[in-house]
Amino acid sequence: MPNIVIFIADEMRGDCISLNGRRNPLIKTPNLDSLAKDGFAFTNCFTVNPVCVPSRIATFTGQYIHSSGHRSLYYLIQPHEENLLRLLKKRGYNVVYFGRNDTFSKEAFKVSVTNRIPLKFTSKLKENPYTEDHYLRKSFYFGERTVEEAKDLDYYVIQEAIRYINSEVQKPFCLIIALSFPHPPYTVEEPYFSMYNRANIPDPIPPRLEDKPKFMNLIYEHYGLNKLKKEDFKEIIATYYGMITKVDHQYGQVVNNLKKVGEYENTAILFFADHGDYVGDYGLTEKWPNAFQDCLINIPLIMKIPNVNIKDKIFHELIENVDLFPTILDIAQVKTKYTHFGKSLFPLLKAEVDFLRNAVFAEGGYDPREPQCFEPVINSPQTPYIGIYFDKTNIPKEDRTTVARSVMIRTNKWKLIIRSKGREEFYNLQNDPDEILNLIDDKDYLTTITDLKERLLRWYLQTSDNSDWKRERLV
Repeated sequence: MPNIVIFIADEMRGDCISLNGRRNPLIKTPNLDSLAKDGFAFTNCFTVNPVCVPSRIATFTGQYIHSSGHRSLYYLIQPHEENLLRLLKKRGYNVVYFGRNDTFSKEAFKVSVTNRIPLKFTSKLKENPYTEDHYLRKSFYFGERTVEEAKDLDYYVIQEAIRYINSEVQKPFCLIIALSFPHPPYTVEEPYFSMYNRANIPDPIPPRLEDKPKFMNLIYEHYGLNKLKKEDFKEIIATYYGMITKVDHQYGQVVNNLKKVGEYENTAILFFADHGDYVGDYGLTEKWPNAFQDCLINIPLIMKIPNVNIKDKIFHELIENVDLFPTILDIAQVKTKYTHFGKSLFPLLKAEVDFLRNAVFAEGGYDPREPQCFEPVINSPQTPYIGIYFDKTNIPKEDRTTVARSVMIRTNKWKLIIRSKGREEFYNLQNDPDEILNLIDDKDYLTTITDLKERLLRWYLQTSDNSDWKRERLV
């Protein structure tokens, strides 16, 4: 059985990897380019939820979030729930977890992971450098950080992972390395901070918000983003790019040590993210729990699997992050007895099929009947470290329809988003790939919208729950 390394970036957009200049010619990701050269990459991988916890749980279970109930930041995988790591552990893998946890409850860790490496995190985090009245105060932009501030959680995660790889490792191993970058605040140290010439940064998608959902307008106004100029957003983008190149470097450190101990060739490596980030598109920053623009749901996916040689290194077919679950199980030669909704990528890799999916789905948000799902309201913007989320947590408090439960269907041509409350959306992606013009009220598209709604209904019908497979019965 091959070793497995799962490397997860937080809030990294799918259009922010180079793929040797074929995806984003401006950004520098040489180590990920090398991974794609040794393996392959998917340009149209979509998360089924735009927020970290539900997205990661879907990845590690192969379940849609409406099927499992994991629709908030506060309901993690429970010990009775089968998941990828637990199955790999049962298969004989030495499963070791490094980094932030947005997936497993403490009890689930005990039955799913061989060892979770404790981290001594002593560095001082960079605080918001702007005064209360500064126009960048709520933008999530913190600018350059010091070398000392760079010794953050990710720094210690990578150091511990390298130390583990260089030790006498029990094989086969599965290492999960979960970083916090490039999650906002947008801040990075040199040489990454000045790596990208701001003048060369492309213009973000403009803030044409007249036909958009209310939450987009409220973010734009409450965060003070309506005061930012194009140059300010380019500054944010350049810093975000620097953060991604830092992640690429850290990934490279791990790979170099795998090569050093002679385990690279026999190791399956998967690099992906949980979701994306606005990073200035539509005049917005960060993310939102029921927003489904491609910049938020299209995620990077680069893989290398021992003894799997692919002639065409880049796949453009539609896939979902739930598809990673059965794919990794196939790598480990694990068969499950129960239903999951992911589709293994192997038939596509082996050219046995032309595509896996003709549509992808995503869902998010919560309704007033679900107070357990809402994020706790931050009472003051001056609260250390988390005060930057003051407006993000208070917007739903003022108007709960801004996070209303929502669902999306996306094909290569169309994207439809329906909501329990609030403005819905419909885009012609062939004519409008930036999703600028919302056509939801255009009667010329009524038939297409009706057909997509029918497909959404049938998707919900087919994935509504997951019956227990043990077949136990008390008579």
